[in-house]
Amino acid sequence: MIKTWILPAVAALGLTACVSTNTAFPEPLRDDTTYNWRVVDVQATVPRTLTTTDRNGQMPNVDLIWSEEGVGDTHAQIEAIMEDTLAQAATHFQSSIKGNRAVILRTEQTQFHSLTPRARSNIGGIHNVDFILTVVDANTGEILAGPAAIESDVKAYGGAAANASIARGETMRSRIVDRVSVVIASYLGIAGDQTVNNGRVVQLGR
Repeated sequence: MIKTWILPAVAALGLTACVSTNTAFPEPLRDDTTYNWRVVDVQATVPRTLTTTDRNGQMPNVDLIWSEEGVGDTHAQIEAIMEDTLAQAATHFQSSIKGNRAVILRTEQTQFHSLTPRARSNIGGIHNVDFILTVVDANTGEILAGPAAIESDVKAYGGAAANASIARGETMRSRIVDRVSVVIASYLGIAGDQTVNNGRVVQLGR
C-alpha cells in the first residue's frame, strides 16, 4: 500500500521538492537458499566516478553527500558505513546455525545522498541510499545471489527533530546503518519479525 503525506509548509517555503522515499529490492531469497550460508567477509565499493561536493547547499545535485564525519574522503567514509551496515545485516543469520558455505556480502554504491549541514539545520529530508548487492561464494567466487538493485531510503531529521535525535544518541550514521541493514536482511530473507516490504512514501528529498 502506498502511503502519502502532504507537506504544504515545504511547498510554501520552496526549499525543496516532494519526492518518493523508496524501499525497493527484488523478490526476497528463500530460507532454503540461505540457511547454510556463513558470512566471512563484507566488502563495500563506492566508485570514484560518483560525484560529490563540499558545498553546503540545500540539496546539491551530486551522487554522494555525507557531512556528519567532517571533511575527508567521502567515498572512503561511505564505504566504511556500508561495511558496518553489511556486518549488521549479517547478524540476522541465526547464530545457532553454523553454515558450511562461506559467503561474502558485497555492495557497489549507486547513490548515497545524505543531508548537508544546511538541510539538517532546517527542514531535514531523506537519506537516499541506493546500491547493488551481490552474494558470492568465498572460496569459488560463484555468484549466489544478485546483483540486486536495492533502494533503502531513510527519513532524515532536521531542526528540532535532528537535535532531539542526537540527544537520544541517534546519529545520522547510526540511523542509516540500522535501517539499511534491515532492508538488506529483508532481501536476504533473514530479517524475521523486522522484515520490511517494498514501498513508497512521498516526502522530502533530492
